[in-house]
Amino acid sequence: MPLYRDLRGNNLNGPIPSSILSKSGQRLLLRIEGNQNLCGNGNSCEAPRKRKITTPVIVVICVVPLVLLLVTILILYIIRRSKGSTDISAGPEKVNLSNIGHQDNPLQLENRQLTYMKLDKITNNFERVLGHGGFGTVYHGYLEDGTQVAVKMLSQSSSQGTKEFLAEVQHLLRIHHKNLVSMVGYCMESEFMALVYVYMSQGTLQDHFRGKTESTCPLSWGQRLQITIEAAEGLEYLHKACKPPLIHRDVKTANILLTEKLEAKIADFGLSKAFQNDVHSHTFTTVVGTLGYLDPQYHSTYQISEKSDVYSFGVVLLELITVEPPVITGQENAHIVGWVRQKLAKGNIEDVVDSKMQTMYDVNSFWKVVDIAFKCTAHSSNNRPTMTDVMNQQLTCSKNVWQRAGDGMSS
Repeated sequence: MPLYRDLRGNNLNGPIPSSILSKSGQRLLLRIEGNQNLCGNGNSCEAPRKRKITTPVIVVICVVPLVLLLVTILILYIIRRSKGSTDISAGPEKVNLSNIGHQDNPLQLENRQLTYMKLDKITNNFERVLGHGGFGTVYHGYLEDGTQVAVKMLSQSSSQGTKEFLAEVQHLLRIHHKNLVSMVGYCMESEFMALVYVYMSQGTLQDHFRGKTESTCPLSWGQRLQITIEAAEGLEYLHKACKPPLIHRDVKTANILLTEKLEAKIADFGLSKAFQNDVHSHTFTTVVGTLGYLDPQYHSTYQISEKSDVYSFGVVLLELITVEPPVITGQENAHIVGWVRQKLAKGNIEDVVDSKMQTMYDVNSFWKVVDIAFKCTAHSSNNRPTMTDVMNQQLTCSKNVWQRAGDGMSS
């Protein structure tokens, strides 16, 4: 009969001797319940050692999440790049129009609105760039009937914006004159804004003065005078025939476009402003315009009138004679008005007239143009003529003389 040993509930600890364990069973009945710290393996009470994590495993655990993170970043980068390249291939830059509400768009009912898809087709995916301006990039295109057009897209980085875009479209929808550019249509869709004009194949008057045209022959004296007469007619229409009248506010040679026959057309009405139909009316407004053409009285008082356009036109006349920019840099470092006065005070016309014309100009009409230009650029607006005065009393009276000068005869 086996021996009975009851060791239950004694809170024993440590290992049970192997000699006792060997007798447990047949010769010894051992009860050890209730002794949590008593070990029965006969050797040691040490807990089993945890499996040691090797260095390769640690490396894998650290590297895998990092690789996954890098792959995720790379995928996001590729997606953004592919989206960006899609935008670039579309041609023009997108513009944020989120600040224009439906009720703020006065153009929504006009029948000359074009879709962006239509512009893409007209320009053959914006293939040919004509130039860049304050508004944005200008592209060449063809209408379905073969008419050539210029598509001016507003860019995000443009110095002009949505306000100027809407103003120009509204003005062009209501003004019609042979010496003002004609608008074919406009686009205001999603993130794209554009103006579509009839294409002017001879570029701008400034292009001719700066040698940026394909023509190798300079404009003749007669051609220059005819261009200024037509430009003056366009401005006179804005001041007197429009209801309400408009001040252009950015008259310059870069905004006088030329057709194939060198007919002049005033362009860029984004800065134009309506004023009261009164010769002496003035409007307070933020100063805008182009350096050199800007009316100094408007710049100092913030008061603008039609006489501000007259001043700019006077600068254009002097640029026509000299082909010098409004602000002459270098050793001269002077405004064109003062520069011409100083040169003519010495009595030498050749120092002023464009050398490319040599002697192929009419001296009498030269002095008439100079006189008109100086009157237009008088410092006080009260001393300047109106565009009607320039047209009726001076330019038109000299027209026949200027046309004779176009024959290339010098006096």
